[in-house]
Amino acid sequence: MKWLTALRAIAGATAAILIALVGPAVGQPAGSVTGQVSLVDDGGPVHGAVVFIVGPGLVTLSDEQGAFVIENVPIGTHEILAQREHLTAVRTVVDVTADEATSVQFVLRLSPVHEEVTVTSTTGGRVTAFDAFNATSTLDSFDLIANPVTSLGEALESQPGIAKRGFGPGASRPIIRGFDGDRVLIMEDGVRTGDLSSQSGDHGVATDPNGLDRIEIVRGPATLLYGSNSVGGVVNAITPHESFKESLTAGTRGQVSIDGGTNNGQAGTFTNVQHAEGRLTMWAGGGARRTSDYHAPAVTVENTETRLTTGRVGVGYAGARLYASGGFTLEDGRYGVPFAGGLLEPADTALPPEDDAVVDLDTQRRAGRLDLGMRNLSNRMVESFRLVFNAIDWNHQELEVDSGTEHIGTSFDNRTYVFRADMNQRQTESLSGRFGVWTQHRRYTATGEEALAPPTTQTAFAVFAYEELSLGRYRLQFGGRLEDNRYTVDAVPTMGRDGLEPPLARDRAFTGASASVGFRTELTGDNAFVVNLSRSQRAPALEELYNFGPHVGNLVFEIGNPDLATETTRGLDISLRHQSEHLRGHTNVYVYDIDNFVFLDIQNEVVDRLRVANFRQGDGRFVGFDAQGSVRLGSQVWASVGLGLVEADLTTTNEPLPRIPPWRGSLSIDVPYRGFTVTPELLFAANQQRVFRSETETKGYTVLNIRASYVWPRQHMAHVLSLSAFNLKNELYRNHTSFIKDLAPEIGRGVRVGYSLRFF
Repeated sequence: MKWLTALRAIAGATAAILIALVGPAVGQPAGSVTGQVSLVDDGGPVHGAVVFIVGPGLVTLSDEQGAFVIENVPIGTHEILAQREHLTAVRTVVDVTADEATSVQFVLRLSPVHEEVTVTSTTGGRVTAFDAFNATSTLDSFDLIANPVTSLGEALESQPGIAKRGFGPGASRPIIRGFDGDRVLIMEDGVRTGDLSSQSGDHGVATDPNGLDRIEIVRGPATLLYGSNSVGGVVNAITPHESFKESLTAGTRGQVSIDGGTNNGQAGTFTNVQHAEGRLTMWAGGGARRTSDYHAPAVTVENTETRLTTGRVGVGYAGARLYASGGFTLEDGRYGVPFAGGLLEPADTALPPEDDAVVDLDTQRRAGRLDLGMRNLSNRMVESFRLVFNAIDWNHQELEVDSGTEHIGTSFDNRTYVFRADMNQRQTESLSGRFGVWTQHRRYTATGEEALAPPTTQTAFAVFAYEELSLGRYRLQFGGRLEDNRYTVDAVPTMGRDGLEPPLARDRAFTGASASVGFRTELTGDNAFVVNLSRSQRAPALEELYNFGPHVGNLVFEIGNPDLATETTRGLDISLRHQSEHLRGHTNVYVYDIDNFVFLDIQNEVVDRLRVANFRQGDGRFVGFDAQGSVRLGSQVWASVGLGLVEADLTTTNEPLPRIPPWRGSLSIDVPYRGFTVTPELLFAANQQRVFRSETETKGYTVLNIRASYVWPRQHMAHVLSLSAFNLKNELYRNHTSFIKDLAPEIGRGVRVGYSLRFF
């Protein structure tokens, strides 16, 4: 097979380069940082705290005595921080000298506002969100257990600039700055999940947020590092093993969580554990989750139940330089697609009559991953490298259930193989960077009633480089990516219907070049200004090229366009950030002009009770801002506000684009007392009157929630108990970005409770 030959060639060439680079050592002046982490309450040592040096991105964990050591720290002045979830300490400045150990002491206290550390938007290991070039935010495991929900879309929907697309709870998916579908990339541990959630409104993301260490969101183009279909942004779901595998100290670390809720009969549990002994590490995890039909005010939305089972297992070796690991993940899920069995014309205020037939989606995801790398190299050019191979088998069946009997209406199979080689340059006082290659082989097949596209093989190859230049208080970022995508379709006869002719499926090839340049400066010690200019290119998606037929998941009869050209986005992002003892926040303003923007051109013609929609291209523009800020009102009381607004237009025809979220925001106050924290929260949205063609307007809403949590931190463990009361006013409201908003209001009043035990 050609793709196997190419993969072997890439791997061989990469290995040869790396062998050459891991050559003679070059002495570099460096020092070390040692210290102790303790609790403010009793002064006892804290085991498992993350200690992070800002700039070089070096990280370690405190041991059983709360002690830590970070070696090979570049000489100079650095900021260093320590935290264990929401136990946090302020940044401290250290001066590192050659061949000497610098000592620092940290005292952790519970705080609702803490540093956000990300691995998704950086050239090297880790960086804080304040220091990153991209607009990045993070939800850690404490945030997730404080409000245990069933999907990534639900977990992120209250974040500024993020909305939730859906066709019922099971089909939830994040929307970033108005971008949906193939323009938002969902990843797990830095590698795309391989599902089909970008392809259809009724396809969901199977990842269980309650089993993650954190979720990182990168707003705006991230194409340089991750691919052409991340022009809108990236969501990276990070598992506990991935988060700590390069810094896990000897012993056992893990988490046991359980949660439940009213209104929709929510029940779930998740357990994960990592054990390190000598140079070997083993990990395992798994959980199960379910919900029933949810209740909106005055009505139950039928066929909205969900089920999900997850399991992970793996083993790794971590030497002083060489590390390797292998792991396997499985996910089995099933969820209902409301109204798909007998979709009727929407009514303004009432749900349609029940239909005997219902549609469920039964999903399976199997992923195997191998990592191999070296770090702490003394080579003149390369400080570390990493090779990743991921094999993903995703399949799901659309089950039609009528009078208790079910049969498979359509079956989808999506097999993806990804190889990635990253090399981190040796950092100098002024320059750091990352470069590499990436390749993907994908085989897509669908059979049955909604097999809209022919069996297709997609192959992709990319080379990329990303550099950062530091000039004192000024930093520059620049980089580029060259990516080639090729589609090979099987020759299958396709019949026209009702006078409509299918597109002539033919092989296509696209080569896209993306580049960006960024500038960051510290206006003062507490304020930073960042501006990014980018040019991103996206190859059309498989469904945009080849689909033909009734697509209930998108509520249209789709007709693909094999003549589509590459989509080009020119973006300007401006960010102003502040971080001090009493105030912290950020404001991001952006403009994206898109040439050859691919959209569904909805016609008045109706086939199979669905309006005909052709994939066409025009020019588009997205303009908006997202902002978030927190101010300290008392010794530990913080008030936070978040805002997001985007206007997206098809400038070719001067029309608003469909399903663009309205102006949305949040207001909350964190009131801690010892281990308790109470957080009343107000979520609000304006009317959405800028709608596309037959799309209906959506009224604004205000939703009141209250969260409460209790954290009992100990030296080797932490207990977290949470309660979340949502939609306390039982308000009837609709989500404008839902495909079925006119049929199904959002969930009504309810309560969720959760308990988590973390041990270190």
